[in-house]
Amino acid sequence: MERPQARPNLPALTGLRFFAAFVVVAFHYNPDRFVNMPEFFRSWLETGYEAVTFFFVLSGFIMSYMYSDFGQEKPRKINLRSFFVARFARLAPAYYLALLIALPFFIGDAFVWEHQPIAEFASQALLVPAFLQSWWPPAALAWNPPGWSISVEWCLYAAFPLLAVVSHRMSGRRMLLVSFVFVAVVAGFRLRVMGPLVEENPAWHNFAQYFPLFHLPTFYSGMALGRMQLTGPRPSPQVAGWLCLASMAVLLVKYSGVVQLPPGPLTTDTVLVLLFGMLIMGAAQAGHFAQRALSWVPLIFLGEISYSMYALHEPIAMWWEKFRPDIYGTRLAVAVEFPTYFAIVLVASTLCYYYVEAPLRRLIRRWAA
Repeated sequence: MERPQARPNLPALTGLRFFAAFVVVAFHYNPDRFVNMPEFFRSWLETGYEAVTFFFVLSGFIMSYMYSDFGQEKPRKINLRSFFVARFARLAPAYYLALLIALPFFIGDAFVWEHQPIAEFASQALLVPAFLQSWWPPAALAWNPPGWSISVEWCLYAAFPLLAVVSHRMSGRRMLLVSFVFVAVVAGFRLRVMGPLVEENPAWHNFAQYFPLFHLPTFYSGMALGRMQLTGPRPSPQVAGWLCLASMAVLLVKYSGVVQLPPGPLTTDTVLVLLFGMLIMGAAQAGHFAQRALSWVPLIFLGEISYSMYALHEPIAMWWEKFRPDIYGTRLAVAVEFPTYFAIVLVASTLCYYYVEAPLRRLIRRWAA
């Protein structure tokens, strides 16, 4: 079963997913190519990693909202088999299609262009299809680099039933406080302990950035917000609208470079979790202008295909880099090239959603039943 029992849809959150996915696509396209664009726009496009943090917070919110028994008079246990089948069916179709598209480059990097050691290639070939690459730093970015976050997502899904049981008697506010403390602790550890290690030996970079347990507190913060959405306290529509505007405004200032925050545990993921939490909680409430704007039907459609965008864009970019056309012996101008590339990603993602994602999701769940 996809949900323990029906709960109202939150379409504005689907709309938000598109913007985060777009930032990731543009970030991997390489912001340095946007040389003629305003500095603010280029700075915004360099936040692809932070957009993934948004996805982790949103994922915790959705899992808590969909599956937990928070707010129910009679507690209901999660059917673990149905839960993991549904989560696998959600992730797998587009994920494996992306690996198939990128397979020639994965093999070419190993045996033609880079002459990768056999043991390294074999470990990547085993870990990536099993959603385990983020646990082994040398394999984290193998085959399809954005897949590291899908690997982390699978770990977060695995942890969710236990976190839900442990937190069952906690209020949403207490969960949020606990999550905030752990986010700050992990941010401090990555900055103060992992930072110097990465400077001394770049091999530590993948562990510091992609190891799944470092992202667990951000996911748990989303779970806390999901509980508050079910049991309260929830902001009124007026307050929710201002929460959306305030979080967007602060994010714009942060990414504009106007205000330079000194590095520290409270200026990394801790701030992001706070801002993303405000944005998600505000957008989840009905009846205000921001929620209505984010619930625009075309934007919801783009949000629906955003996971396919996320999974497929880098493999498509591999082929695009190889075959993109020249104009009079020079590469396409970025004003033409990126929109063309992004249009290809949108078309491919739409086809993937309707002919791969949705049908296989239904097939997997029906087969498991």
